[in-house]
Amino acid sequence: MDAANVAWKIGLCALNLAQLPSLGPSYDQKRRLHAICIIRVFGSYLRFVCNSEFPLASFDTATADLANLPDAIPYTPGQDLEFIREFFGKNGHFLLGVDAPYQPNIVSPLGRGGQPSGPPRSTLKSSPRISKGPVAEALAKVSTIFSSPGSFYHTYGGRNRSNVVLITKCQEHEAAPLLTSLPTLAVLRDHCQILYDDRRPDEDAHTCYEVDHARGALVVVRPDLWVGQTAFLDESEVVLEKYFSAWLLPGSKE
Repeated sequence: MDAANVAWKIGLCALNLAQLPSLGPSYDQKRRLHAICIIRVFGSYLRFVCNSEFPLASFDTATADLANLPDAIPYTPGQDLEFIREFFGKNGHFLLGVDAPYQPNIVSPLGRGGQPSGPPRSTLKSSPRISKGPVAEALAKVSTIFSSPGSFYHTYGGRNRSNVVLITKCQEHEAAPLLTSLPTLAVLRDHCQILYDDRRPDEDAHTCYEVDHARGALVVVRPDLWVGQTAFLDESEVVLEKYFSAWLLPGSKE
């Protein structure tokens, strides 16, 4: 996880595609507190196993931010059961690897990180239910991102640096006429890989990415497969322009 987190950032900076002063510090911001948690949690357990009262490692004032995160449990010799109960009760999820809260930073301004599966490179996932109402209107607005040469999508490399996946709850026979008959949506057909998601609403891609089924959203999946940013369809151009311009450098346009 750490290797994947730092590798894509170093790679982009080495290729002069990202701003090192902006992107570089995000690794420390994202991983430092988690690393401190690992050192103190396992240091605490090691002292219990070794029956040691040797003091745990101390850190700078950043540890003040550990308030609601996994942390060391003090061990008093002779109180083994009490220690085991408190240690695993507090740190169970952390030890299983399913509790890894990250701090907000420039590539994850929301300070969260579900790890979805998907292709490498930055991925834009647009997840609506195509219709002739508000969602179609919002999708038409999103399509200008791909049709306008001056949009952030083309400014930062277009297809050379991003995969675009359109996930819809429509079936292919339902979506095809809409994507063909409406010129604005035809742009999406030409630029997106379309996935037809027929799973139940409580287990489909919308639920996985925490997207409102009725409104849709655009989700940015980073090269290490963590969610970086999300935006409602009708707000996506403004939100994502601000997001990418903060740490990417313009690339060669298609």
